[in-house]
Amino acid sequence: MITAFILATVLCLIRISAFVAFLPPISGKNMPNLVKIGLSVAITLCIAPQYAADIVPELLKSGANTGWLKLAILSLREFAYGAAMAWMFGLCMVPVRIAGAYVAQEMGLTLGGLTSPTDQQPSNVISSALEGMAVTLFFCLNLHHIALSSLGLSFARQPMAGFDINALWVRVLFAVSKTQQHGLLMIAPIAILLFIVMVTLLAAMRFAPQFNFMSFGMPMRVAAGTLGLLAFFPEMCAAMGVFMRQIANYGVF
Repeated sequence: MITAFILATVLCLIRISAFVAFLPPISGKNMPNLVKIGLSVAITLCIAPQYAADIVPELLKSGANTGWLKLAILSLREFAYGAAMAWMFGLCMVPVRIAGAYVAQEMGLTLGGLTSPTDQQPSNVISSALEGMAVTLFFCLNLHHIALSSLGLSFARQPMAGFDINALWVRVLFAVSKTQQHGLLMIAPIAILLFIVMVTLLAAMRFAPQFNFMSFGMPMRVAAGTLGLLAFFPEMCAAMGVFMRQIANYGVF
């Protein structure tokens, strides 16, 4: 009985550890591994006494020959479920990255590469600034509380060794399909402004061949993009908060 309860606690720790390891913004190398381990153990000590006992009868039914094989399969399922939940919450940063990449491309700022503040992927100056704002907004909106509460609710809604992982793919695909739409809607006014500026510059080059695009067009694109970011900054932050809350709700399986 004690051995089965310990194994059930280990399964609970596997799901929580996978969630903490893949949850942005703490999934990057900037967060020490010792902090991640301590956070995983602390959450397990809070959740395991309530939900670990539910799987003890299931583990006791396993015979000596198939017990370890079944435990290995359950461990893989718990790891996949915890990583999938963290990945779903990580989609909160994807619309911001898409929006920043589009604006930087239209402004001509993709030549210089930077490191993303949430992971080790290459980024640009606009995406890095917007991702930094998104991380701050993530904590200001208490979405980290939603992440931790959804992790606890996952053991009640999808108990260990009792959930169908195939039924979760519909929700995952729906959330992924919305990320690009959210990113483009977030910077729609700025995108329209930059499109108008680009069409104006191309028309000016057509009717005035002496008009040098690199000399006059690039500064105008940067100036228009900067003014657009400053003018629509409140609306962009409001849309960012709405989209991040929607995607956070997708993570509550």
